[in-house]
Amino acid sequence: MSHLCSSSVLRSQLRPFTRHAPKSDASHSSDSRSLINKESSDQYSRPLNPHSHSANYCKMTVAHPTCGTCLREFPAGYQARARHCEVKGHSIPEFECDTCSDYFGDEWDRRDHMDFEDHWNPNSPQCTVCYDKFPTDEELEEHEIQIHLYCADCMRFFRTRNGIRQHLNSRRHRPTMVVCPFCSQTCGTATGLVHHVERGCCQGTALDRERLHRSIKERDPYGNITFKSLEWYQDITYEATDRSWNPWCNAYECYLCHNLYKNLFDLNQHLASPKHQQALYHCPNRSCSKEFTTLAGLINHLESESCGYMRFQAVQTGVGRLISTDRRIEF
Repeated sequence: MSHLCSSSVLRSQLRPFTRHAPKSDASHSSDSRSLINKESSDQYSRPLNPHSHSANYCKMTVAHPTCGTCLREFPAGYQARARHCEVKGHSIPEFECDTCSDYFGDEWDRRDHMDFEDHWNPNSPQCTVCYDKFPTDEELEEHEIQIHLYCADCMRFFRTRNGIRQHLNSRRHRPTMVVCPFCSQTCGTATGLVHHVERGCCQGTALDRERLHRSIKERDPYGNITFKSLEWYQDITYEATDRSWNPWCNAYECYLCHNLYKNLFDLNQHLASPKHQQALYHCPNRSCSKEFTTLAGLINHLESESCGYMRFQAVQTGVGRLISTDRRIEF
């Protein structure tokens, strides 16, 4: 057995990685490659040839399968080693090649070796974009999402991380339903539940946008999501008349935001919405300055994970307690 190791300490902790850059392939479409996040890919890339990073590369080259505990070799093959490990309570090397008996100091070096020697298990999951292989379907899915911004289930690329994050948080990928704590009606997301209550549509409670805000503000003395010094003014009611008609645009015009509408009914619906009411909520993330006129707007912002304050699933599980209990609000 020859011991080829240039590092005195084996690295036992798996590091996040993307292996070598995608292999060139004439069949690759330029459109697919243009959507790859090259900055993220380069950040974790390593040379393909294992001999080129000798400062950190740690490899055990052995002629036969080896016990990872006592380092005994088994010329009779893998079954003999398996029987030995079963009897002795030993284990195989943690970072062993899928094909040969070589093993390594960490998972990264193992994968570099299997790339270089083409020693991957033929049934290993393979990336549909760059053709890299992975030990598990979970790692492949994470790679395609994070590096290529690609949803394999929908066979769809996205241009931004926020875009694919919102897509993965949509009903298509998260079929779980949120139940209203007042009337037991099911809603697709936490945003849908809060919107259901704020509009006054819930038959199990008298809450609407104004009453819900008062309830939450009383339970938020430190201003985690409401404005501590904000004085509540009752919502102002606007109503448009025929004088809102703009003959130059051939449409009815909102004199507050100058949006255009085909008929007066649509304009008055717009004016009756919280669009032009005062902001009542803010993001609990101190580094995020976004404000919202409705609680549903705040919840939707948190669901998007755009500021990284909460995970989507945490919002779904916590929204019921937020609107239905008397406990103090804490973030």
